[in-house]
Amino acid sequence: MSETTTASTPVLPLFFRRVVGVNPEQHATLRLDRGVGYGYAAAGQSVPIGLGELEAVSQHYPVLFAGGPLPTAVALLGLREGENLFVLPDGRWRPDAYVPAYVRAFPFIFVEDAATRALYVGMEPDADSLRRDSGAPLFEDGKPTAVLSESVAFCSAFRDNLTASAALGRALEAEGLLEEEEANITFTHGGVSRVRGFKVVKPERLDRVGDETFLDWRRRGWLGPLYAHLHSMARWGRLIDLAAPAAPVAN
Repeated sequence: MSETTTASTPVLPLFFRRVVGVNPEQHATLRLDRGVGYGYAAAGQSVPIGLGELEAVSQHYPVLFAGGPLPTAVALLGLREGENLFVLPDGRWRPDAYVPAYVRAFPFIFVEDAATRALYVGMEPDADSLRRDSGAPLFEDGKPTAVLSESVAFCSAFRDNLTASAALGRALEAEGLLEEEEANITFTHGGVSRVRGFKVVKPERLDRVGDETFLDWRRRGWLGPLYAHLHSMARWGRLIDLAAPAAPVAN
């Protein structure tokens, strides 16, 4: 869950190889075909999650907080770097698992212009879901279609939820509730895996939180997501089952 970059390395959002602004002149013939699946997410070991979906995510994945100075909430999708256990070989997401909003928002994303600080709608122009031979058009007569408008609205709502999730992470860190941990897993049929670079809330520290702060968190709608994070620790077992090597076949 850790990534090393240099000062000269451009940091692109997860799943994106490049980002361009959505433009009706340049992209007038592009279509969105969601039927191509989620192959682009096959190497995503974790994805950021918004506050509003944290409880839903906790029903399917461990919810962790990324290590470092900005402890944002993430859904853990694999036990090895570059592994997503929920994308099947044909690109489908496992049908019994929730698809995180960040995954569903791709290939669109809101981007902040470094010079003006203004927001604009960006996209991954080489995404498999953007085609010219199938899917719903992004523009008609130079204007956004309902498909594009809905995608933009979804990205906008997710960005707001991500901001709210980051605020929760900062508050938990400020109160000293988060602790960095490392998971070392030894599989029954051989093999080991180690996940590190994440933080979790230590339940025994909740008693340190003052009543005024606790009430403020309740007003902000943070208590449900906080306890969902704690309950999500039970989801490690699902990841271990999916990642475990198959038992050797008896001769």
